[in-house]
Formats: sequence, structure tokens, C-alpha cells
Amino acid sequence: MNALDLYAKIEPLIGFYEEYEELYEEYISVIKTLHVEKILDIGCGNGKFLQLLQRENYQAIGIDRSQEMVRISTSLGVDARNMELGELKTSFDCATAIGDVLNYMTQKELIVFFKEVSKVLEKDAYFIADINTQNGFQEVADGLLIKENSEQFLAIEADFDGQVLQTNMTLFEKNRELYKKYSNKILQFYHPIELFEGLDGFTLVKKIDISMFGDLDKTALVFKKV
Repeated sequence: MNALDLYAKIEPLIGFYEEYEELYEEYISVIKTLHVEKILDIGCGNGKFLQLLQRENYQAIGIDRSQEMVRISTSLGVDARNMELGELKTSFDCATAIGDVLNYMTQKELIVFFKEVSKVLEKDAYFIADINTQNGFQEVADGLLIKENSEQFLAIEADFDGQVLQTNMTLFEKNRELYKKYSNKILQFYHPIELFEGLDGFTLVKKIDISMFGDLDKTALVFKKV
């Protein structure tokens, strides 16, 4: 099982839904000031933010690399698609990437990603994303998390070396009298704010400090396409 589909499988066991609902509301409050209508959610995950956008009467489409996440999203009645950003032929006046999406990319991959985002945005459109701060990696993500119920046992071990967070996920799931083991790892990269200032094609117009799991563990970035 690939890492993204494994995360989709363990997400209900991890939880943190209330924290993410607060993050979604932060995004909605920003979006309402931008006077946009057509929104693309990149890395839409379980579709809950798409569902919220739908309730707020926005035209919203989500894309995700995980087939399992897209299946979960579409079960909510939202428009979610298992496809790459570069495959889209539609343009939008706003795009979002919520929940450390940018941290899953190296600096070189980010440059390519922002070019792809620019291609699907109208002139003067907006792009909103959040990144983990140094504190978010060091004080919140780094360490060991254990979750279990009558059918599953999950161990998540994360190690941050100052630049890269490696997260090892191991799930044991009961299958009759035995347990089936799933395991994979995820790499996330720390990016300083300065990296996003002066990006070709975008202006960073706003930075929002967020305390989601700890003290100032995330920063939301609002870009305008130029």
C-alpha cells in the first residue's frame, strides 16, 4: 500500500478532525475577503474542506493523488478527482493546498509546483497554502504516537533533523485471528518563509500565524498571481 493510501486508512484512527475544522474555518475567512467563486483544492484529502466550500456556495473541485482519499471525498457528494495538477484543463480564480501540502515537496519540486499552479489560475487569482514552522516540526510532529482500538494498532514514529521530517507509519489490522501489517514512510521538508518571497509569477500578500497543535506551529500564506 502506498504512503498516501495508508494515511487515508489510518486517518480515522489518528483523528484531529476538530483541529482541522478550525484550520478550514481560517481558510474560509480568508477566502471570503477575496471575492472569488471558483476554487481548486489541491491535495483535497478526505473532502471535508470541499464539503465546507460547497455549503458556502463556492464552485469547488478537488484533486488528490490518493485513490482512497478521492473515494472517501466523493462519498460526501463533492467533486474530487484522482489526477495530477498538470492534467487540469480548467482555470480557477483561487486555489488552496491545506495541511502541509507544500512541505511534502523539496525546494526544486516547489518551483515546478508553483508554475503548475499558475497555469490553472486566472489573472489576479489567489493561492492559499499553509506550511509547518520550525516549531511545528520540532515540538509537535517529532516523536512517537500510538493509537489503537479493538481492531487496529498504529505506531507513528517521526524524526526531525532540522531540515527533513521522516515519519514511519506501521499499522496492524486484525484479520480473523491474525493481524495484517501495513507500513510506509513519509518525508516532509522544512521551508523558511523567505523561500516564498519573490517567487516568479506570485506575490506573497499575507502571512497568518496559526496555532493548530502547538504554539505557532503553522503559517498560512496568501499569494496573488501577477
